[in-house]
Amino acid sequence: MGLKFGDKLRRARMDLGLTQSQLGAQKYSTSYISLLETGSREPTPEIITELSKRLGIERDVMEAWNTPVSPDEAQFVLLEHRARASMTAHDYSDACDTAAEAAELAQSMKNSSAWWNMSFLRAEGLRELGRMEDFLRAADEVLAHPLTDESEALKVRAETLVASANQGAGRLYLGVEHALKATALAEDSLPAASLFAIEARFALIACLAESGQLDEAWRACQRLDEVVSGDVPAQSAGAAHWAIGNVAFLRQDIDEGLRHHNLAAERLHPRSDIELWTRFNKASASARISAGAVEPATLACIERAEQALSVIGDLGTEGLELQVIRARWQHVNGDAAGALLALEPVQDRLGELPQQVKGEVELLTGRCQLALGELDDALKHLNAAREDFVGAGAPERAVLAVELATQLRATRR
Repeated sequence: MGLKFGDKLRRARMDLGLTQSQLGAQKYSTSYISLLETGSREPTPEIITELSKRLGIERDVMEAWNTPVSPDEAQFVLLEHRARASMTAHDYSDACDTAAEAAELAQSMKNSSAWWNMSFLRAEGLRELGRMEDFLRAADEVLAHPLTDESEALKVRAETLVASANQGAGRLYLGVEHALKATALAEDSLPAASLFAIEARFALIACLAESGQLDEAWRACQRLDEVVSGDVPAQSAGAAHWAIGNVAFLRQDIDEGLRHHNLAAERLHPRSDIELWTRFNKASASARISAGAVEPATLACIERAEQALSVIGDLGTEGLELQVIRARWQHVNGDAAGALLALEPVQDRLGELPQQVKGEVELLTGRCQLALGELDDALKHLNAAREDFVGAGAPERAVLAVELATQLRATRR
């Protein structure tokens, strides 16, 4: 795609004082116009014809916007293609490096739309790598860019990105703050069922739930449930029911959690997105175990995720995290020795996991060793769990590790 198209489309729209919604005028969504302006979508000949009429621009002039005319623009197109291909292939390190190079090139060309697009992609790659502090800095840069304030859709996306970054960095109160801004702006400027509006609600629910504000999270879930009951893509509806079910499990409303996860399973399908299917089954199993739902359906979720991973290969640390979930399943079913065996390969690669997950691994290892009477080793892992939870900003989990360690010491006196 030529770099000039998105930038010139945005400038032409603003020159006429039109919002993205007004330019789309019931034919194109606000989100789609935003994607065109940031260079994330290629305009078809039909779209160029229609938009040129709406903006009062000769079609040949607008079509010329879509043609790279300089070596730098051509180089950017190659870098953008490589960055996106690397993201698709889960080579997140290359995606981040290439997106950073593309963003620097875009900045030298004074193309703000191209810079914004590549900087956003780089931030997403940093999130996948678990580099949360770098992710937060990158997300803040996107939010602070002047282009962000020129579009409601971009503002929603940027606030959502910063909310997710703060959540990942353990700054949950800031995550909630930015997610609230994103959802409020989305309600005022975007259709309720737009992808950007739904993603903002996902971020809000995640931040509220992780910070322990379960009543507020459930109210946000109820609003999301209303939205996805309408005309939304099956994958979006499935992801929504997945998130709602997670909160229900956290509230110990197991029946509601199972209902929404079953609705998610009906809407998500491996043929549509096998990676999402894998992550859903992994997460559903984890949520079910945490809520005490250790029925055969929980084991079936684990097995579906394992089968999917055997087809597509390990997605970063997904395989390790799934191994932890299987170990949790064995532990709650009284097989502490089997759980420790399942955790051995995880312990060998512990440094690859986010700090919160490392804490969960250490906590589970300590519990299993405690059950087997291996008290010295149990105490060592419980202390490690406490340190990881403190570092990850999870004080409640840290307190649990401390309580178990205290009980262990008391039994040895």
